[in-house]
Amino acid sequence: MAQQVGDPLPPGDYFGVSVYLPTWKDTLAWAQRDPEFLATLKTGYPRFFIPRVVLELATRVLERTQIPFTEPQFAILTATYRAAECCRSYFAKVGNHDSQVICFRFSGEITVLKEGGGGGNIPSDDTPDKQLYAITYPERWASEGKAFWQHTGSGITSRCAVYWLEHAPFLENRQIYTEKTPANLPLEEGNKAVISMRQRIAESVSSQSLLVQIDDVTLYPAGMSAISNISLSIRSLFDRQDGIHRVAVFGFLYVDTFKVLGKIHSMDCTLYGHGTTENLDALENDLEKGLVIDALYTEFPGNPLLRSPDLERIHQLAQKHGFVVVVDDTVTTSVNLALFPYCDVICTSLTKMFSGACNVMGGSIVLNSQSPWFSRLESAMLKHKPEPYFSLDAIVMERNSRDFTERVLKASANADIIVDMLRGHPSVDEIFYPKGSSSQNLYDKFRRSEGGYGFLVSIRFVTPEAAIAFHDALDVAKGPSLGTNFTLCCAYTLLAHYSELEWAAEYGVVEHLVRISVGIESQDLLRNIVDRALAAAENALSVLNGS
Repeated sequence: MAQQVGDPLPPGDYFGVSVYLPTWKDTLAWAQRDPEFLATLKTGYPRFFIPRVVLELATRVLERTQIPFTEPQFAILTATYRAAECCRSYFAKVGNHDSQVICFRFSGEITVLKEGGGGGNIPSDDTPDKQLYAITYPERWASEGKAFWQHTGSGITSRCAVYWLEHAPFLENRQIYTEKTPANLPLEEGNKAVISMRQRIAESVSSQSLLVQIDDVTLYPAGMSAISNISLSIRSLFDRQDGIHRVAVFGFLYVDTFKVLGKIHSMDCTLYGHGTTENLDALENDLEKGLVIDALYTEFPGNPLLRSPDLERIHQLAQKHGFVVVVDDTVTTSVNLALFPYCDVICTSLTKMFSGACNVMGGSIVLNSQSPWFSRLESAMLKHKPEPYFSLDAIVMERNSRDFTERVLKASANADIIVDMLRGHPSVDEIFYPKGSSSQNLYDKFRRSEGGYGFLVSIRFVTPEAAIAFHDALDVAKGPSLGTNFTLCCAYTLLAHYSELEWAAEYGVVEHLVRISVGIESQDLLRNIVDRALAAAENALSVLNGS
């Protein structure tokens, strides 16, 4: 690819949500947080890397407050007071008791809010084009600030920050990129886009056994925002005498799901990390012995090992023991799978294949109207209103998602072809993909008649050298994220688990795992690209063996 390390993906897109890391060495430098390397990055995945334009807006706002801070300050920017107060509470929990919540309006009015809203000085939440919140923290707490930003998905988007920097009267406005944002936002068009997407998702998730209504679908500005918010809604359903809310995490889930539950929201998480029948036996045994949980969180199938849990049996346990089942279907989507009525909630990162264009964030929650929890969950979610969807983001997401179904089916068919090429190759040790896996029978129970096996595949090679050679020779986009219209590869474990490599390896997520999110390119092109990368991997083996 004719790109430089640190460039946005897609190429040239100011709002690209991935970043080009072409070599294994580049990914390692990113994982190690090498300061010189990070300084070269023009962008990054928006939750792993707070966008520079958001940091600029935070800095400008802090300068305007004229608060006499005793040490250098950063700020997290959110669109709602509830998210801001959650952030301040998190800082207090980890030992930083000096954070302040500052409400700033587009007109320039700035208000420092007392903790818990004392004094009645909380302004009512408004749309993010009129009002935002800054949660301050000293520079020495930067790692915790980044953790909250990354795990919750509650921060504002790049488009929102650009709009403020270009148009807020109290800032010295400048044009951020070539296409200046409109001074008068298309709010009505944004609202219509949200309604269209909710209807699109409702139709996609529906099946012969359950017709999903538009009111059963809620949108969020990020996938992790959906996970974070549904966990708070579920927690509000249970009055635990000891104050501890326990949840089960079934399978090796995406890193931020586990961390938002435990690290941010202080839930007691029991991990059944292999997601196998033995794990399910252990869960059932624990429940029979008195384990009480509010909810079970799982992915169908899991990321990155693509194993499918026995959702039917989990559903039976939930009915018997009274807990909510939450499933993330992001890595294969509702186009391929019909998971209702065997779970209560489906969460999806719309940033991935629903958008496909890799230039906007989003998430959704769909409630199962046949669930015994439906009415209570619906009421709880009304009390925990989602962060508002910025209108320019909503318009882009709606436009991107119009051909969602066709793209998922095309990418799934392409993934099948690549998996066939990888299987049996001398450099490949194991393929992780729903088709042909030990859990395919579980996947097939929920696969739609026209559905495939998804667009994501992970590969464990015979040696680390073969993995690195394949990764570096694969002539596709490389960086974080998945579900892009273009094929996207990454050294997954380095990106997600570099600080816990030994722990991840215990669950089969080895250091040199290569993950490919297959796109919608022509099959001939993909065959040629994969052929060349496999040849490089085989050559690395030959060199290692001295032949």
